Amino acid sequence: MDDLDELLDDDLASGEGESDADSGAPAAAESSAGSARSTGSSGKSGRIGVSGRWFSAKAFALALVTVAVGVFAVSLIPLIGGMVGTAGGVFLAAFLLGLVLSTRRYAETGIAGAAAGAVSTVTSVLGVGFLPIGIDYLSQWGLPLVAVGGGVGLVLALLGHYFGRDLRTGLSQDIEG
Repeated sequence: MDDLDELLDDDLASGEGESDADSGAPAAAESSAGSARSTGSSGKSGRIGVSGRWFSAKAFALALVTVAVGVFAVSLIPLIGGMVGTAGGVFLAAFLLGLVLSTRRYAETGIAGAAAGAVSTVTSVLGVGFLPIGIDYLSQWGLPLVAVGGGVGLVLALLGHYFGRDLRTGLSQDIEG
């Protein structure tokens, strides 16, 4: 297991996952992190946590709040509310996150989008008609509905984040010709 962990650390330290411009960390911090890993210090490697490389709790909280605000704001537009408003809000919020954030945060944005899609699906089923009928319908078809709603939210969030990062890259780099 330690050999596998060292291989993963070596691949991540070599920059295969993202470039130095995307990482937001100076090269000196990268070299000191690499030397700390090579000394055999096991334990916290900084991949997952409050400010992790793979999953950051801060970025997740930011993504969750942004997606919630985006869904709410787009749902306020007349004639667009409901599932279309939720889908548009998830995509727009993820797009703005991709445009603004300097690092890749696909995991956090995707999970926030999936959560928004799943919650929106459940609330729309419960709000359709008489509450006992909605609860009965949800007890029969709840899991597939939540899975579809979460899947759609996940896909829209990932696409939005990707297109936002793509636009950010296009705006920040010179055109070679």
